[in-house]
Amino acid sequence: MSIPDGPPSLLKRRVDHIRLRDLFCDTVRKVSPLEGDRIRIELDDRIAGDKLNLVDRSPLHATLEGPAITAGEATAVPPLSVVMLIVGSRGDVQPFIPIAKRLTRDGHRVRIASHSVFRDFVEAHGIEFFPLAGDPRELMEYMVMTGGHLIPRHVHQLLEQVPRKRAVMAEILASTWAACTEPDPGRPGAQTFVADAVIANPPSQGHIHVAEALGAPLHIMFTMPWSPTRAFPHPFVHVISEAHPALRNRISFEAFDLLTWLGIGDLVNEFREQRLGLERVHGEHGASIIHEHAVPHAYLWSPSVLDKPDDWGPEIDVTGFVFLDEAARFDPPGPLQEFLGAGEPPVYVGFGSCPAPDPVALTATIFGGLAQAGVRGLVSRGWAHLGAASVPPQVHLVDELPHDWLFPRCAAVCHHGGAGTTAAGLRSGLPTIVVPFFGDQYFWGRIVSEAGAGPTPVPIGALTAETLAEAIRFALRPEVRDHAVALGQKVRTQRGDEDGVASFYRHLPLSTMRCSLDPAHLARRQCEECCLSLCLVCDRVVHEDAARAGHRRRPCAPVAWEVSKSSPLERVERALIGQLGAREPDEPKPGVTSRHDTGAVLREDSVAAKLYGRLAPISVDAATRARILQRFEFARGRTQSSARGSGD
Repeated sequence: MSIPDGPPSLLKRRVDHIRLRDLFCDTVRKVSPLEGDRIRIELDDRIAGDKLNLVDRSPLHATLEGPAITAGEATAVPPLSVVMLIVGSRGDVQPFIPIAKRLTRDGHRVRIASHSVFRDFVEAHGIEFFPLAGDPRELMEYMVMTGGHLIPRHVHQLLEQVPRKRAVMAEILASTWAACTEPDPGRPGAQTFVADAVIANPPSQGHIHVAEALGAPLHIMFTMPWSPTRAFPHPFVHVISEAHPALRNRISFEAFDLLTWLGIGDLVNEFREQRLGLERVHGEHGASIIHEHAVPHAYLWSPSVLDKPDDWGPEIDVTGFVFLDEAARFDPPGPLQEFLGAGEPPVYVGFGSCPAPDPVALTATIFGGLAQAGVRGLVSRGWAHLGAASVPPQVHLVDELPHDWLFPRCAAVCHHGGAGTTAAGLRSGLPTIVVPFFGDQYFWGRIVSEAGAGPTPVPIGALTAETLAEAIRFALRPEVRDHAVALGQKVRTQRGDEDGVASFYRHLPLSTMRCSLDPAHLARRQCEECCLSLCLVCDRVVHEDAARAGHRRRPCAPVAWEVSKSSPLERVERALIGQLGAREPDEPKPGVTSRHDTGAVLREDSVAAKLYGRLAPISVDAATRARILQRFEFARGRTQSSARGSGD
């Protein structure tokens, strides 16, 4: 397959997504919920087969334009206030802590915004916290209640739970804006906060919308693939079709985005209009908005486990697993040490934040499987509340323990397939048995199996003492152990936290972020007469002079997203598609590049301008004033010389 030469324009990327959405709507025969929080889609193969040319030439991703900073140039980045918006479980929050600590060491102020249940966990590592709405336990209990289905199958559950989930999503959206602009409500007297940059995972949903309102750069970071590709399917979508695998995979992402937007698009637009003062996002364009605008992504898994697809552009990085090492701070209890020293290394069994509908029955299954396999077991109670039975002598129960301490002392691991637990087991070089409950757990189970580091996943609904024992025996085969050890050696050489931060720095639009006179500060005001973007200090000093006091200065921000200004384009795009068929539309006029290197001049009454205007004033001493004016005279001289040269 080939990708067209040259950087795809925003228009071309948008047309690509429209074509694929239309193809999905034309070919879909049936959409139904699938066990494990996934969606089953059946396609009409006759129609799909006729459209294979779309996936062969679709320009999926952008080519970055302009200079990008490297990891070693972190000092070039002005001090930032960075918010991290994270919706999900503890495993979703955990990898962001090492990244936040790394950014903090570089001199940035970092706030992790997630569900209130994680406040103590985050603050224990010295990171600021802000509570987002929603309770991950409620979602887990919902999945148990519906038998692992995202969409309830019973009418009474549908009528009760869908409105409740939409209400929670509206609350989460509102709280993402508060996380970017308000002090921590849980800490009276907390310092004011306005985000200069946004890092987010996709389920937070408010990401690009708050970034647009602030005119701030956005970077998506996640532990599972969310960007369209031909290489593999979306983790939450299972496509039933005999069509070309590349087409099936590509459609799976388009289908998931479209179905998600149909479910929450009205909530997002209400959020934009009422909270952010932005225009609505028109039509189906909201389904692929992140991809169309080539938002930078950092995927937090090891390329040794899942390599970056060939059709992902340079705005997408695969940075490596991120680990929160806590072994040095852990003091193991005596009974655990005695158990570990009393025999062969055990098999770890634990399902993390996944609850069990029948903890007693699941416990009996685990104990029976360990006994049939003839191995010792360490069983973690977790949110499944395992261990509610008489414990056999070859089994020891544990609560939450640091994986980096525990797993090197085990023979194999059996878990739910969460990205963090999967990463910890692979780093320790352990054969891995995945028992997926829902979501991306099925995806990671398949990846582990295909890497030769474990058996085929055993879904929780298929788990019996016999299937567990069979999976354990498979995992302990010498060839499986060898594959796991080799994979662990590769994973241990990678630094996902360092590479994740480097990815964030590399994609920052520094040319529009930094003050023209003092690159160590962020530009907040743009002066038309001076042709400069200035920080608040430099703006004050330069325009204290009576000769310049009347200059027209306006608030500015580093990124002009213009997400909502799409309705006319969409009408043109659909006309082009209908009239030109296979032809590509003409290139649009030059404008915002794929790296969003064009800054935004803000309206005085905009939300962002008001926020930046409330920042505390900074006093200026004589030496600083003199240095700023010297730089100003140099910059003005350079501008005048350039103007004379262009006029010759």
